[in-house]
Amino acid sequence: MARPAPAAARAASIISFLTAHPSRAFTISELVRHLDMNIASAHATIAVLTDCGFLVRDPAHKTYTLGPALAATGFAAMAQHPAVAAAIEQAELLSEELDVEVGVSAIAGRDVILLARRGPEPLSTAIGYPGDRAPLLAPFGAVFMAWADDATVDEWLQRADADAAARNFYGQALAEIRTRGFGVPLQAIASPEIEDAMLHLRDEPTAADAEGRLKKELRAGDEALVLFSELSPTAAVNFKTVAAPIFDPIGRVLLSMAITGPGHSVPLARVLELGHRLVQSAAVATRQGQGRAPDHY
Repeated sequence: MARPAPAAARAASIISFLTAHPSRAFTISELVRHLDMNIASAHATIAVLTDCGFLVRDPAHKTYTLGPALAATGFAAMAQHPAVAAAIEQAELLSEELDVEVGVSAIAGRDVILLARRGPEPLSTAIGYPGDRAPLLAPFGAVFMAWADDATVDEWLQRADADAAARNFYGQALAEIRTRGFGVPLQAIASPEIEDAMLHLRDEPTAADAEGRLKKELRAGDEALVLFSELSPTAAVNFKTVAAPIFDPIGRVLLSMAITGPGHSVPLARVLELGHRLVQSAAVATRQGQGRAPDHY
């Protein structure tokens, strides 16, 4: 892989950071602090982004926000990937039918990014806001990994510093996702400690300790994915989400659609019911997006 150009990396970091904070404007000094950039280099990068309309400067407050020119980029990406619009439409329909929050996510480099959310604000912790990112390390992004090649899965596990026991657990979990067509992250994945570490990573994405702190909290917490093989039929499950894949034209997982849990335990039968209904909506989005599920799906 080619080494990333520093200027390009700075531009991507600035746009990603502002995307994750759409309701705020930032001065150059604030961006430099949050993204750990050299101020002279940041000035130069921001000047280019502003000149092409990707950023807009408020002359009174000397702050920057995303520019409307990026809307054209978004529309072009939607045209390139019709599954995104199809998934959002299905999320809207499903949220109205079930009165639940439904989110649509995608892989963004080394992260999972939330593209859209529909439905009521849940009583439990919400899945986040469009633009929010989570690092692509176990257990985050399990639905994307379930149909990935061995090298990609190994990188996912290595990034999480997974030991032999964790690798065995995640191997079973990914196999169950492939078999059932959906995965179920548990509420433990949204514990206060993990949520706090995630907020730190979102606000200080380049901080040396940010990802390490998150991995430490994940290792210290309870198992974060359901293993159905270990549950009795009468079990109750406190799940964070139920997530299913949407495939691209060559059978890769392009998007994930997820139903947010209620914040309390529900019967296993209800979890399975939600999972099967979600798979139906994800399949519709796959077809409408001209995708194709793998032969063994």
